[in-house]
Amino acid sequence: MNFNQLKYIVSVDKHRNFARAADECGIAQSTLSREIQRLEKEFQIMIFDRSKHPVVPTMKGIDLILQAKNILQAHDEFVKIAVKKNNLPYGNFRLGIIPGLAPYLLPLFTQQLSEKYSQLNLKIFEIGQKEMEESFENETLDGALTIAPFFKKGFYEDALFEERFVLYLSPKHKLAELPVVKWDDIPPDELILQEDIKQFLLKKESLQTNLPVKKLKNLAFENGSLETIRKVIDRNGGLTLLPHLACLYMGERRLKMVREIVSPALTRTIIFVTPRGFEKNRNTKAIKNEIIANIPKEIITGKV
Repeated sequence: MNFNQLKYIVSVDKHRNFARAADECGIAQSTLSREIQRLEKEFQIMIFDRSKHPVVPTMKGIDLILQAKNILQAHDEFVKIAVKKNNLPYGNFRLGIIPGLAPYLLPLFTQQLSEKYSQLNLKIFEIGQKEMEESFENETLDGALTIAPFFKKGFYEDALFEERFVLYLSPKHKLAELPVVKWDDIPPDELILQEDIKQFLLKKESLQTNLPVKKLKNLAFENGSLETIRKVIDRNGGLTLLPHLACLYMGERRLKMVREIVSPALTRTIIFVTPRGFEKNRNTKAIKNEIIANIPKEIITGKV
């Protein structure tokens, strides 16, 4: 048994195809098949059921593949510790972030993180929570920034900060005359919402408001379109909910279209999600600390 053989069975399990696994491992398919057969012969076991299409692991194979992943992860960590010359964050980190949060949060900390930790290579993916789960399962994501709660159990969720929602409205709307807006004042059938925010309202059972969320406007925008909605309202009128972070990027004219929501204030918790058994804790800690350090005080205090 050797590390290459372990890599081969993990790759075949990932792709459920010997040809694609061979491509990923950078070897000929015949070499990959021969090495896996040698491993099976060494222990007199069958790791994959080759009669199925796509190929699937046997019951014994499932246990062995899981153990192979653990061994390879431990090997990688050993190598990283051995070659590391200091205790600073090091290596690659694949970070997922929901599109409705990315344009407002990323500019606050990415440059500072890059300058402070030159040996940390951060790769960012704008993806939804469902895609985050799939990426975690495929081991193509190391951590993610999203809204609590993460819909999938079995992950670590570290709260970073609380953020209020604000009302963004046309200056021609009747609510524009009010300095602050109560939930009771908001007509739900006029709210044009980004889909993530709409779903957040619909599933937030503890929301202590009288806003009848089931009467929300039948027009909703998918991920990444908060700025599109804002421009629709600028031109056509209407109402929407925006995260408070969005106010950081508005000029004086557009800030006049923002109203604080009271009685009660609606907040969301921004969390950092990582899989259990995650080995890049030093990198995770550095990213979390840099985010928290660069959140403006007005976001924490809720001042518009």
